[in-house]
Amino acid sequence: MSICFLSLETSKVFNDLILKKLQEEGFDNLSASLITIFPFIAEYKNISISSLAQKLGYSRQAMHKNLKKLESSSYITLKQLENKKEKIVIFTKRGNNLMLVANSFIQTIQEELYSQIGTKDINNFIRTQQRIFEILNTKA
Repeated sequence: MSICFLSLETSKVFNDLILKKLQEEGFDNLSASLITIFPFIAEYKNISISSLAQKLGYSRQAMHKNLKKLESSSYITLKQLENKKEKIVIFTKRGNNLMLVANSFIQTIQEELYSQIGTKDINNFIRTQQRIFEILNTKA
């Protein structure tokens, strides 16, 4: 299995587990593709729709469609800033609650992995993934 394919498959499994947990906790109208948007909104506070689309590799139209779904489910709100044409994306209370549940679940999974694989190996894996990301990001 190539490193690229393994990274994609690992990410897919993580996202599927997170989505399942969120659904169990009552967060509805979500999909695996929609939940990938949340960490970027959390990381880049007050991010514009076009910047978010660019970071995720989506067209503006596709991003707008996905954000409308999240907005209609009360996870986010789109706010027009004064004297700005572009809207920014902001979590609602429900969106913030979703992030708390997701981050808690991710922490539980990480602790389980540390327990099963070992702290040293997981930390080495994280450092290696960070280096791979940095190297590949310079080529983008």
